[in-house]
Amino acid sequence: MPVEMVKKEIKREIKKPFCHMSHTRCGMLATVEDGVVTHIEGNPATPVNQGKLCERSKYALDFHNSPNRVNYPMKRVGPRGSGQFERISWDQANQEIAGKLKELIAKYGPECICNNAGTGRTDIWERDLFFNMLDAPNSSSGGSQICYSPSLCADTITYGQFAVSQVMPRTNCIVWWGKDSAESGDFPEHWGFCDLLPITHPKMIVVDPRCTDYARRADHWLPLRNGTDGAMALAWLNVIITEELYDKDFVAKWVADFDKLKEAVKDMTPEKAAEITWVSAEKIAAAARCYAECAPEAAFLFGLATDASGYNSFQTNRAKGLIRAIVGSLNNPGGTYLTPPHNAKFHNTAELSHPEIVSQRQKDKTLGMNRYKLGGRIGYDEAARVQKRIFKKDYINIQGACCSYSSSYQNIAMLTGQPYPVKAFFEQGSHAYTNQPESKTLHKALHQCELIVIHEYVWSASACMADYVLPSADFLEKALAWPYPLWGLCNDMFWFGEKAIEPQYERRDCYTFWRELAKLLHPKEKWEKYYPWETTEDTYVHIMSPLGYKTYQECLDKPYIPSPVPMWHEENDPETGEVLGFATPSGKVECFSNTVAKFFDDESAVPFFEEPFESPVRTPDVFEEYPLIMCAGARFMPYYLSDHRGVKGFRNRYPDPYFQIHNETAAELGIGDGHWCWIESRRGRFMQRAKLCSDILPKTIFAQHGWYYPELPHEEPWTVGWFMSNPNVALSNHPDHNDPYQGGCNIKGSLVKVYRAGEPPFNTWTK
Repeated sequence: MPVEMVKKEIKREIKKPFCHMSHTRCGMLATVEDGVVTHIEGNPATPVNQGKLCERSKYALDFHNSPNRVNYPMKRVGPRGSGQFERISWDQANQEIAGKLKELIAKYGPECICNNAGTGRTDIWERDLFFNMLDAPNSSSGGSQICYSPSLCADTITYGQFAVSQVMPRTNCIVWWGKDSAESGDFPEHWGFCDLLPITHPKMIVVDPRCTDYARRADHWLPLRNGTDGAMALAWLNVIITEELYDKDFVAKWVADFDKLKEAVKDMTPEKAAEITWVSAEKIAAAARCYAECAPEAAFLFGLATDASGYNSFQTNRAKGLIRAIVGSLNNPGGTYLTPPHNAKFHNTAELSHPEIVSQRQKDKTLGMNRYKLGGRIGYDEAARVQKRIFKKDYINIQGACCSYSSSYQNIAMLTGQPYPVKAFFEQGSHAYTNQPESKTLHKALHQCELIVIHEYVWSASACMADYVLPSADFLEKALAWPYPLWGLCNDMFWFGEKAIEPQYERRDCYTFWRELAKLLHPKEKWEKYYPWETTEDTYVHIMSPLGYKTYQECLDKPYIPSPVPMWHEENDPETGEVLGFATPSGKVECFSNTVAKFFDDESAVPFFEEPFESPVRTPDVFEEYPLIMCAGARFMPYYLSDHRGVKGFRNRYPDPYFQIHNETAAELGIGDGHWCWIESRRGRFMQRAKLCSDILPKTIFAQHGWYYPELPHEEPWTVGWFMSNPNVALSNHPDHNDPYQGGCNIKGSLVKVYRAGEPPFNTWTK
């Protein structure tokens, strides 16, 4: 037979990876033909998404094959910011990075190294372990400061661990507080609501300055002034306590210092809160009653808005947590779920990062820790000490999520050398310019670094500034677990996704990246002790080994989904015979936090409200010149945070940045729909298009975050346009403006003015 007549047989396989285009990790079915992924669809056997995929999946292969991807190790060969790089080998990159780290540590100490973290596009325990082995205290900042970590910190101090809403058919009420599941990465949650709401008709309460999709259908919509969530939460507590709508049996048995909470909220009446929040007293009281009367089967969803409100973040989250508690929602099916110790049988990833090997001397050097005690090593170690009574483990909460260093003090250290020089900067699956406020200060600070290493999917602004840019494997090229290790122990189940193909070009996954570098920095007996596994899959088998798993195929075939244990806090500890209770110093829900009193003062131990550092009330003179309140950071589809701006499918779908502004406000300013505008604060200005609407507060604007322009030149002054449409140039990261307990930044309530701009000096996107 002639050669040209022989038809090559295509090798076709179906693999089961997890999507990693947001933090949710939905299950996929990937068709692989001769080592190339040709088609993606949802995996109906995966519990989290049950076959559904969001809009992002349509562009997954665009992302995987994007010309903006980093595919080979690259080394800077020109001045920092010049955009001049050359391709090198992984061996050369690792040898040179390790050599420079040894030099810097010898000169400045391991505290001179820091790391910017993102929101769930990487695993993180491997990074924390790398820093811990170096005795380097500054392993995580950035995204964790403004998302999840503040809530986890407040919940842990209040009742021992992070509270997860447990929405099910018996749920009578759902509260969305600063959260829009329809636009965020939480699509399995959103799909569940879409299926459930028309059938069970739970009451719906939305606390948000925007009229979100859920607010349009809600029984109660409370469009509060940005940054006043704490006053709103205290007013809810006032109504629930004054009208005796709380669970008296639960409070009597399981809530400590309830009288102190009652005293603390007595003056925050709905009328008082109405003056502060700009929501009527009647609406505030009605929503609080609705939630309490539906309890205990009332779900109060996590929303990151209060995590990113800076000054009031910790106290607001404490107040929200106490609302859940006093109505008896905790450990009640259909209400709030706290992971029981019964199901925590696997090796938690907090254990794998070995926080215990960091010396106390180095812990004490964590940037900002002496000021923001609860968000750093002090609070982390204290929480671990208290939790050990119940969970019998040295560490439960994952270090990278709740042991942050301060990005504001990072910039100060880089620029001034105080309290000590910071000379090395790592970043992985993140983008410091879009997750750290005051990005112009950050840009100046990075110029002072002697080593910048970026392990990344795409060419971000951080990558353009780096010494080494190293290619990261994407979700089709690496094994993944659900839940991802960021969550610590607020989930007690595990299932796994396989890599669909081997990493393309020279991309490497997180575990391999950190392990190979650690091998060059430590004696063999040390790195083999802490990184004994060859692959990511091997680490997952180790995590599951206490449950009898012996191979990764078993992990794939047998998801670990234990039965819930309601009201477990009432059970006896099998080791001591004592009642388990909650993982707090008192064993109860703490209205007066013993931990806060220990590290701060008694006055701070019960929630209270203060005006944001910049507001119409606190700074009326500033408000006169900057008469609008800007909220930045709201997610919007199909992007996820700063991801995907250089991916063809995504960008064709949504080419330009927009900010929402009320029709009446826009008319007063002479702004039309789609006009390019300057948004300016006392700190800086940036440019976005106006999107006119009637469903936000007239004195409020919502600016999109995460914008940069990968199509622009990599060299300065352009540096992929990180400053052009980035709200962070107008936000504050001053230490005095951050949350005084946990250190979180304020991105939800800065004062700005808006005015027309000319057309931008570049073509933002060409299809």
